[in-house]
Amino acid sequence: MRSRTEILLYQLAWVLDKMMRPTWRNLDSSFEMWAYGNGMLRQIQRLEAQAYIESRRDEQGGQRAIRLTQKGLAAGQIGHDPEPRWQRSWDGKWRIILFDLPEDQREIRRRLRRKLRSSGFGCMQRSAWISPDPLNDLAANLRPLAVNVAKLVVLDAAPCSGESSADMVRAAWDFKRIDEVWRHLEIHLSTPPDTRGGEARDNVLRWVARERKLLQSCFQFDPLLPRQLHPTSYRGTKVWNKRRQILGKLATIRF
Repeated sequence: MRSRTEILLYQLAWVLDKMMRPTWRNLDSSFEMWAYGNGMLRQIQRLEAQAYIESRRDEQGGQRAIRLTQKGLAAGQIGHDPEPRWQRSWDGKWRIILFDLPEDQREIRRRLRRKLRSSGFGCMQRSAWISPDPLNDLAANLRPLAVNVAKLVVLDAAPCSGESSADMVRAAWDFKRIDEVWRHLEIHLSTPPDTRGGEARDNVLRWVARERKLLQSCFQFDPLLPRQLHPTSYRGTKVWNKRRQILGKLATIRF
């Protein structure tokens, strides 16, 4: 897929609204003006034919509604919607995975660490990883390794020596690095694209491409912990809200 198509899908995700959730949006006059003014109506038709977006007709009002499909969301590499992650509840327990795999299982050990990191686990030590979330499908994936507790053990646990949740978070995740990647995105958001003149559309496309790359970096490093576990200096929620405001304004501009 061409990068411009990926960016268009990414751009549609916030133009069609609900910030990366596949929500129906009526093709009212304001949207059609936006799409026509940006030369996108033909591209939108092509994306629908390729099943990246889908449409339906409102039986009562007769309006056509459109939304991104899961294929479209994935193709745009849109990533996470952090708000449900931040808003989820926490039962006060930590899921702890301890493992000591022998040298001849080095590749399994490497894949396990990569899987744990991509699943939002924090590393207390190289072989001790924690998460505030139930393991669910991950537990099933680990079951073949868990036949020998000398190699791997999975626990539901709570600290019992006075350690606070803040202590656990600070030890397991590098929030200095997490703060840095969100700050890079915040700096980019502080300089919106120039929407004047004949190069306005290209300016926006370049700006959105950079914004998407920075956001993906945030999601790469940030475990998106429940709100009650956020460090006091955490800036992710503030930057996300700022991003919503700026993208909302850009979505109304005709080029």
